[in-house]
Amino acid sequence: MKVSGTVKNNNLAYTLFESIQGNTMEYTYRGSFTTKVTDTILSLTESNLENENVEKKIRKRVFFIIVEGLQNVTRHQSASESDELAGYPGLFVVQYKPDGYYITTGNLIRSSGEGNIKKLIDKINKLDKDELKKYSLEKLDEGEFSEKGGAGLGLIEIARKSGNKLVYAFDKINDQFSFFYMHSKIIDFNDNQDSSNEDSLKRIIERHKILEKENILLNFIGAFTQDTLVNLLSITENQLQGTVILKMKVFNLMVEILQNIVNHADLYTYNNITGKHAIFYIKESKKYLIFTSGNYIENYKIKEFKNKLEYVNNLSEDDLSDAYNETLLNFNNKNDENPGLGLLDIKMKAKNRFIYDFYKIDEKFSFFTLKIQINKMKDGLEKYIIQKEDDTPEIFLDPEKGILKFIGKSIPENAVSFYKPIIDWLHAYKEKPADHTQVSLKFDYYNTATDRQLVKILLILEEISKNNSVDLDWYYNTGDISMLNDGKKFKELIDLNIEIIEIIDEDADDDNF
Repeated sequence: MKVSGTVKNNNLAYTLFESIQGNTMEYTYRGSFTTKVTDTILSLTESNLENENVEKKIRKRVFFIIVEGLQNVTRHQSASESDELAGYPGLFVVQYKPDGYYITTGNLIRSSGEGNIKKLIDKINKLDKDELKKYSLEKLDEGEFSEKGGAGLGLIEIARKSGNKLVYAFDKINDQFSFFYMHSKIIDFNDNQDSSNEDSLKRIIERHKILEKENILLNFIGAFTQDTLVNLLSITENQLQGTVILKMKVFNLMVEILQNIVNHADLYTYNNITGKHAIFYIKESKKYLIFTSGNYIENYKIKEFKNKLEYVNNLSEDDLSDAYNETLLNFNNKNDENPGLGLLDIKMKAKNRFIYDFYKIDEKFSFFTLKIQINKMKDGLEKYIIQKEDDTPEIFLDPEKGILKFIGKSIPENAVSFYKPIIDWLHAYKEKPADHTQVSLKFDYYNTATDRQLVKILLILEEISKNNSVDLDWYYNTGDISMLNDGKKFKELIDLNIEIIEIIDEDADDDNF
């Protein structure tokens, strides 16, 4: 069976996988960028560079440019906080090809700034190595720094480290904003600069359109290892915000799916590199999180594996549990990494059927794709729980009891991104709230970006209070005039029953809060 164009176009996993043919590895992240996320992206990239046995000098150059690119996205991602595009996801792509490394970043910018960016990059691209060094020193001496960074120094240094021209593009989003792509080629093994860099960016923009349309949050294509698994899990942990239950489902499923690739994907030689070449991505819809994987499998294994998939697919919930326990206790199986056990576990946790396909590549190999989806709110609106961090509050939202609590500091890197899922939860809660909703706000401190999000939250509560009982307790510590005044401000602005409560003995009150 040949993989026809029609078949490929109907299978997103294979389409994405095939779109990077010519690459050894590609990692794409689309979403909000925080320090934790960027640190893990760097760890993932570093791990892959080491696995590819890239010399230390080149690794340092790659690493430097990734850091500069990620910092640029992080600085600009909040540019539209007051706009309908608040929280618009940024983009990061790293590719390893036979002729070098390619790094692409993307972020929202105000259209009014396009001219200055274009002028700066065009000037940088005209300078040779010595002129770039001189220009960098001039910018440092001038000290032209803005709230978004320093005078284009990052772009100058990327050009210096890469040794190649910077390629860029703007994609208009609306009258106010554009999406800015910046693309750099770090090293050219063939010592040949041509149009491939610009063509590469065009292909990335085309794939980004697919990611946007399909709402794909994370996409990794390359040779999978245990390090890949660990880093992908860490990135997902730092990106996903939601109930503890949902996070546990996500993690359990990701572990099994990724472990299945690491343990059971067949070795395939591509671009003279032999490894477990595969794809994994997460797609989000209103009701579902969808996990998709694809990997090479030897043709002679397909019949038996397909039988296992169908067997698991047809088991009832009770039969799944029995089959799992029976397989778990079967020590006669010589293969301790029995894929049947993993499939049973995935089905038990997802509670949905597998969707799978096999696409014949040649006489020896086929490409196996597996899709699993979980209901984000299968049994109605779930509790929303976030643990307290140094810069974000503890949040506890219980829809059944109508209890909503916010406790601690709120100075997140990106307030829009942090509070968006909470606001989405409240909009869903508004459709069917508890008879009485009790809200407790006890902030040690919050920044102005949080202030804007609190207004959105209180306005939703105000809507709920029109038909249902809502009481809000605003806590402040003795002597904290700022927090007291904020409570009074909201009491005047919002038509809501707000009681302002002074905390005299903070330790004692914490025990009863």
